[in-house]
Amino acid sequence: MPCTESKSIHRKLPQSLREGTLGAEWDASQETMPGGRLPFLAPDAVAESCKLVGFEEEAIPHLQSAGDRIAADQDLMRLAWHCHYLMCHSGSYTRSDARSWPSLEDILGNWEGAFYLLIALSGVPQARAFHRSRGIPARVARDTYGDTSLWARHYKERHGSWGVDTYILPWLFNHLSGDLYRLVRLQFMQRPFRQKLQAFRNCVTREVKVLADEGVRYRGDGQLDGTGGESDPEAGWTSRLLIDQGCVIGTPIHPTGIALSKAVSLPLDEWERILAPGDPIIEVHIPAGSRMDFDACGESFRQAVDFFPRYFPDRPFKVFCCGSWLLNTQFQDMLPPNSNIVRFQKEFYLFPIFSGGRSGFERIFGRDIRDLSTAPRDTTLRRAVLDHLQAGGYLRGGGGLLFAEDLDWGAQVYRKMMELRNL
Repeated sequence: MPCTESKSIHRKLPQSLREGTLGAEWDASQETMPGGRLPFLAPDAVAESCKLVGFEEEAIPHLQSAGDRIAADQDLMRLAWHCHYLMCHSGSYTRSDARSWPSLEDILGNWEGAFYLLIALSGVPQARAFHRSRGIPARVARDTYGDTSLWARHYKERHGSWGVDTYILPWLFNHLSGDLYRLVRLQFMQRPFRQKLQAFRNCVTREVKVLADEGVRYRGDGQLDGTGGESDPEAGWTSRLLIDQGCVIGTPIHPTGIALSKAVSLPLDEWERILAPGDPIIEVHIPAGSRMDFDACGESFRQAVDFFPRYFPDRPFKVFCCGSWLLNTQFQDMLPPNSNIVRFQKEFYLFPIFSGGRSGFERIFGRDIRDLSTAPRDTTLRRAVLDHLQAGGYLRGGGGLLFAEDLDWGAQVYRKMMELRNL
């Protein structure tokens, strides 16, 4: 349906516009809406943002046409400004709520994805201003913006036109809010520590021990109870953590990624707490789009150790933390020891995380695989995963910590600490 036929955006959109997550702060956004065509819908602005995030030339006229269609309808333009306001200007809106924004297919047809992609691109000028204020190198900024084009290409592969789905909008605005940066192969995002773990370092030997918080339920195999849909009422157990009389007594997490039921005692005059829930950390994310080269990942960490203290001295952090399907320790049994995935895992102090039974499946095979018998077996990873699943296994995720002090990429520092302790 042509945009020019729209009479009332409130009439045409679902009731969720007023009652759901998209309806928040409507009056506040409309009071701040500039007159005339919205700046981020102007053809020149669209072209500039497209080039900054690395779109192919063919994407530019498509998105400029989408901007023209929105600008021709005052109600759609009001909606576009409202979405932009929530993601870029509201001080209280929870960006993750954008995942449940309503479909606009009845109004825009196959231009729906382009509408939401223009909302993502509307944050680029603000991001550029922030990056310039911090002195972020232009190369880093360009590499960071590039994730938007990656997701837009995924959308084009599925739908045949340039756009994004609403579920990815909150992720893209991490790039545009100054919290996330891509350095070489990996992405790094400033966040509070959200795991139920604490870490301690020996003041003399510099060894690290990670303990579970109080009251976490584990299976007999050391994984979180319920991971992959599997519970263990017979052999399962609950963690403990007690700080009393100058020592901490708690459930240790082995560096290979399993919880151990036998508690350890750490004298606090010998062990310093270096990480607790809520502490500022740098989350590590592994974007799609290229092979996971081991040396490139090491260079990412080396640059990150310099980058964040240099450009964000006001935001100190405690540790690099990664939670990913790529840290699934099952891969150490499925893949050769020299695989990039296995080598990557062994650089971290690994820990178990809760996950379902198909963690990473879509990243490995895509979203359209329903029948394992028809899934492609064209890579070592795909063959190993299919053999594992067809034998009745499941896929879990995993977590890992890497303290800047311990960065010696390729040395498997935490495993060496473990080996020295066992001598």
